[in-house]
Amino acid sequence: MIKSVQKSWEEHKNIAAIAREFSISPPTVERYIGKTEKEISAMDHITAYKKRKTIFDDYMNIIYKMLRDNVKPEVIFSYVIKTGYAGNLKSLQNYIEVVAENNFRRRFWINWPYKFSYPNDVSVIKRNEILKYITVKNPDIKKDENVSKYIDIIKQKYEIVAVLENIYDDFYKTLMGNDTNRLDNFVYKHESSPVKAFIDGIKEDIAPVRNAISSHISSGFVEGNNNKFKLIKRILYGRADLPFLFKKSYLAFLFSLDDFSLQNFVRAISPF
Repeated sequence: MIKSVQKSWEEHKNIAAIAREFSISPPTVERYIGKTEKEISAMDHITAYKKRKTIFDDYMNIIYKMLRDNVKPEVIFSYVIKTGYAGNLKSLQNYIEVVAENNFRRRFWINWPYKFSYPNDVSVIKRNEILKYITVKNPDIKKDENVSKYIDIIKQKYEIVAVLENIYDDFYKTLMGNDTNRLDNFVYKHESSPVKAFIDGIKEDIAPVRNAISSHISSGFVEGNNNKFKLIKRILYGRADLPFLFKKSYLAFLFSLDDFSLQNFVRAISPF
């Protein structure tokens, strides 16, 4: 086909006409025209790519043989997990269904609830729980008791947790204080730390950070309203024109008024 495309190009020099003749796109025609004789000849030899090992390779024969013996899919599912499978359960479920359909023309869905749970003597603490624990400074917010119980062990096992806690404490004291010189010390002290990207961001906006430390005036109110307005705009993107965007935004900010009435608002904006 490539050779035919090249021959047609030599005769007509019309990419659009060739694309219509061979039912291919013009970019494909251009790519075929640019191929050399060596490249075309190389296409006769199929490249043998090495198959990438997957987590299912060790269980392929088990699943196939059990399906061949008409074992129930839920039994196969449980047996594979029992033999040591530690991957995603939904992926295993999909794999069993695909093998059954492609090899035995059997279609089924494993529609029963299953839940992975840890033993009762195992305490599970997620990373976001640890981050919340070391960053919360408000005394009115109660910290996670489970994290409090094991935080010392976690810091011994993962030194990065203690490092991040110290850096955050240093930054919190710097930002909440009134000494702008302390900011320079903070940047110099941690510019090669695991939070280097954060430090680089402070360097780029060093002046606003200094103002936040030295001034009692905050732009938080304005930034909060901007964030709320942008969220409303994203919700309505492509679904409403400017008048409806105004009404939606207007309504969102009216809720904070003490004398606000939704019924009166609807009557005021209703075209009927």
